[in-house]
Amino acid sequence: MTRAMSEMTDETPGGKPGNGAEEVVPKWGSRAELTLRFPPFPEPDVTVGPASVAHDPVRARQVVEELGTIAEVLEQLPDRPLGDVSDPRVRADLDLVAVGCWGNVVHIIEPALGSDLLTPAMTLEVRRQRARHPQARIVGSLEIDYGNSYCEDVVDLPGGVEAFAGGWDCDDEWEFSGDPEAVLRAIGVDRGAAADAGFELDEEPLDRVWSDLGNLAIWGLHAGAAAGLPVSVFRVRRTPEAAIDLKEVWFGR
Repeated sequence: MTRAMSEMTDETPGGKPGNGAEEVVPKWGSRAELTLRFPPFPEPDVTVGPASVAHDPVRARQVVEELGTIAEVLEQLPDRPLGDVSDPRVRADLDLVAVGCWGNVVHIIEPALGSDLLTPAMTLEVRRQRARHPQARIVGSLEIDYGNSYCEDVVDLPGGVEAFAGGWDCDDEWEFSGDPEAVLRAIGVDRGAAADAGFELDEEPLDRVWSDLGNLAIWGLHAGAAAGLPVSVFRVRRTPEAAIDLKEVWFGR
């Protein structure tokens, strides 16, 4: 048993013996993702899909080692298609982080960036990435489904242009910050084109599909299918803070 598995499975947060097959509380489909795109940025109307370049597993390992949630990479598993990366269902799944490095795009699937409104893990990691990569477009997106879902989307562009939306899908009291219209101007997408792509700026903030704003920032108006692209998968040991966040978000304790 790896150290990561030992930390997550030998004992439950309540002090009782546990095991890696213990089911997480959030429903299947819950996921936390972080994506970075580095210059040069294509014109938004140009089709530059993720399949145009090969995955770089060496760079992927460097990316995961630099995440603020990771204390140590314990094992690099065989690459697999992005579409084959399962959402967490049991405790052992929380030890896995997937990273795709396709040219100037880095895509990270990291359950420790999840949130239940009280856990600011995604916000903190976006800040860390901004400090490390001032030139990158950074997009964070998560949905954690407890029956009602907590959703959070952040688009953080070079130069301080950003937009944030977060809240429960059953609640009208969401938190919004930043300026989504400034985001569209910065990436060169007008309101009509954004609406056609799924982000309707004329709707009330609570009705907007905020994840589509992130897609526009990373892929422009013609996002290509990424499910078949390869990613590297790593079994990791968490920092103490990330281990606590995992228990809070995925087990509610």
